[in-house]
Amino acid sequence: MKPTAQQPPTTQGTRSPQKGAGANLSKKIKILKALSYAAGFFIMPVFGIHSLVSGKKRRGLKHHFGWVPEVDKQPGQKLVWVHALSLGEVNGAAPVLKILRDKRPNIMIVVSVTTDAGYDAAHRWIPFADHIFFHPLDCWPFINRALDRIQPDLYVLTDTGFWPSMLINLKERRIPPMVFNGRISQKSQNGYKRVSWLVKPLLESFAVICMQSERGRTTIQQLGAPSKRVRIVGDTKFDALQIVPEPERRRIRDRLKIPKDGLVWVAGSTHEGEEKICVEAYLKLRRKFANLSMVIAPRRLERVKDIANYLKKNNIKFVLRSEIDPRESPQTNIVLLDTLGELAKVYSIANIAFVGRSLFPPGGGHNLLEPVAQGVPVLHGPYFENIQKTASELKLKGLATIAADDQTLFSSIRSLLGHEEHLVKLRAKAEAFIQEKKGSAVEIAKYIVAILK
Repeated sequence: MKPTAQQPPTTQGTRSPQKGAGANLSKKIKILKALSYAAGFFIMPVFGIHSLVSGKKRRGLKHHFGWVPEVDKQPGQKLVWVHALSLGEVNGAAPVLKILRDKRPNIMIVVSVTTDAGYDAAHRWIPFADHIFFHPLDCWPFINRALDRIQPDLYVLTDTGFWPSMLINLKERRIPPMVFNGRISQKSQNGYKRVSWLVKPLLESFAVICMQSERGRTTIQQLGAPSKRVRIVGDTKFDALQIVPEPERRRIRDRLKIPKDGLVWVAGSTHEGEEKICVEAYLKLRRKFANLSMVIAPRRLERVKDIANYLKKNNIKFVLRSEIDPRESPQTNIVLLDTLGELAKVYSIANIAFVGRSLFPPGGGHNLLEPVAQGVPVLHGPYFENIQKTASELKLKGLATIAADDQTLFSSIRSLLGHEEHLVKLRAKAEAFIQEKKGSAVEIAKYIVAILK
């Protein structure tokens, strides 16, 4: 069901804390600022040297210290700063910002990210942004410098990762923050409770907090967010999902040299140890389904070499995506995806999908919606705290199955592949589920415009 539009609540008229409590909080914040300044002087050389030596975080290094692009706003022009942590958050932000740019082209949009994958995705999916950069480290001097250079009218978080130096600085400058696609894991909730003296007043400064679910709303209110500023607006990632048309699906099969009528299992966003379990299950499945191909897409490309070495050591036939010869004939095989940005579309040729970071603790899970959007039922392991709401909904619809170990992974896939008519029904059900969930991006864009006014 699509969310219903509501006016964003006003931030005026809130009760002030008692005088004693307010003074105590102010004292703690002053101490926090002093510690943050001191940490900044230590972190800057250490972080910089480590980055230059190791190569990690080298891209946009100066951004991390607050030297982000300096924005040239016209008089009266509004600017929104959207922070999208990594690839998933960028994916969720893209449809909102596309609507905002189309409906209000005069509003400036700047986007910050934390990871290289997020930076590349932002350039790919949000090319119309006025600036894209890496978010500064959460130290007072770095945050202060960045805000001086950007001067936003609204700061938008695409997840509930609250950084104290940023939020305190925003509060002092009277720049409203906002959250959408909010969700809080049990681990994060426990952490926030330990510093409730700081979290509660910061939550009170938000113009609006848009959570994905009723559980999220309850949790954020328990942490101190005013109930009148919390909304359930769903997940904008549904609006970002693009269904791959049939002609493109045929081209993907041809590029990967997978037989036209063969079965396909895609194991996506896998982490260490999960590939071995999936490959062993695949080899057993091949005894019953001789026309079954498998695509393995590790979450991190630097692990491709280790997976390839494991396959070679065990004499398991496979081919790297980058080494597929376009002149070769299609054949049943294991394809190891060693390229960026292809997984979402590759799911479209699957009959069944497995999504990783879920078979071993601490796990957490990755995006289940990408395969489901293509009409593909999905399996995942028992450790999926970060995607609990989505996983529960999909399970109720019969679109997701928990595979606790290698045996249940094997038996679940064997059962699904053995019932072709059931797979056809699941495909139709998956497509209907995704369509029903769309619409959040429009509502979020309306909130942003209303707050900026």
